[in-house]
Amino acid sequence: MWTILLVEDEVFVREAIREILDWERHGFCVVGEAGNGSEALATILELKPDVVIADIVMPGMDGIELLKETRKAGIRSRFIMLTAMSHFDYARDALQYGASNYLLKLSLNDDILLNSLARIKEELLAELKAAGEALYPLYHRIWAVIWGTVASPQADSVELVTPMEKFRGLSLDIVVVLSGAVPAKAEQAYIRPEQYLLVQSFHDAGQTTFFCWNFQKEMELCRMERVESVAGSSLACLSHDWLQALNLLNGNWYGCDSYTTGNKRVTTPLGELEAELIRCFEERSESKCAEVTAQIWESMKESSFSHVEVKKSAVHLLHMLTMLAGRKPGDWAEIYSEVSHESLLVHVVQEIRELIRQKQEEHVSFTDHPEVNLVIQYMLEHYKENIKVTDLARQVAINVDYLSTVFGKKTGLTPIAYLRNIRIEQAKRLLLHSKLSMEEIASQTGFTDDAYFIKIFKRLVGQTPSSFRRENNM
Repeated sequence: MWTILLVEDEVFVREAIREILDWERHGFCVVGEAGNGSEALATILELKPDVVIADIVMPGMDGIELLKETRKAGIRSRFIMLTAMSHFDYARDALQYGASNYLLKLSLNDDILLNSLARIKEELLAELKAAGEALYPLYHRIWAVIWGTVASPQADSVELVTPMEKFRGLSLDIVVVLSGAVPAKAEQAYIRPEQYLLVQSFHDAGQTTFFCWNFQKEMELCRMERVESVAGSSLACLSHDWLQALNLLNGNWYGCDSYTTGNKRVTTPLGELEAELIRCFEERSESKCAEVTAQIWESMKESSFSHVEVKKSAVHLLHMLTMLAGRKPGDWAEIYSEVSHESLLVHVVQEIRELIRQKQEEHVSFTDHPEVNLVIQYMLEHYKENIKVTDLARQVAINVDYLSTVFGKKTGLTPIAYLRNIRIEQAKRLLLHSKLSMEEIASQTGFTDDAYFIKIFKRLVGQTPSSFRRENNM
């Protein structure tokens, strides 16, 4: 509720004002009283009330001086000044210093006071809404932390200090919805905006979060499919409680009947499955890729990955395979927009199939010699195997010596040197876009062992594979 401080030197007048309204019914709460200006100023500095109802004429510090000192302290409390018939000059001075209104004591009643408070309430709500807009950079920072794109939220910037102060004393209900590509509306989350001071929405990665600010500490929210909430949060707990609300969506993500936490079964490590997926992708086997991807999805489910972690893993896998295919990565908007574990699996498998199809349809002209081109194409498709020059010559039905001669003229390299370069370039992509070990990368790029792989890599690239990965993998 909006807070009010009553300042009046005459006790019976102060009591009359306190009893004139059912303050809570109208959204206000009298948090303190003072009998003079000095006492009132100390209370204002401590409580920072939203509204001060103060007599103008008081012994010592009068109402005008109280208003001046409050403004000097940087406190924006609204002032309603009380005056007698003979004190209009004082009232005009009060308005000049920013008082919201002045009321005559003799004619004061509930309707007159409520009318003045209603205007102040509108101003306070408008000010809160404007301050709320300034909170969005904070929401984006916390969201970046949740998604792991930054290590920790930055400290409050100067431009956020003032707006954040307005929200520190408010209660926050966080409502999250799996909404897909289109932001959800408040009614879809069973939120009635009129019950709150301010409702803000934040849409990203297939979910919509509603930040519902109020004075209340409890929320009655109807449950709906794909909707979860955390009630009674605050600005100080925003990061923790937002993540908690998002994690409550995991049951909806997997299907309420099938998702459980704890009792995790032992599954094949994701690193091994990722390595197997790369092998199947290099073999251009759609069926094997679909099978391994399904195993990855099952492993994430059994390991109780949150829906945020699943989407991050999906982006990682597709980014890796896209780069290995020599394609530019997309923006992955459709991945973030998926609203279930199964639908995301279907989407990822379709993307992998499309990458394989594109690779199969590639017809690259490497040189102006058809047999040399056939040999290069064979190298690109079978570089993981133990290829000899005799194997290459057999593919194009020419003798080894002639192949070596014409290959050198058209490419400037021997067939074996050209094959070695293909393997090293593929190794670079695996180093940058996968989490495979040196032993796994050596095996997948046709080297007999990791020691030989490291030796050749350092000779051709000028640094070890681990140094290359560390310096280039952003």
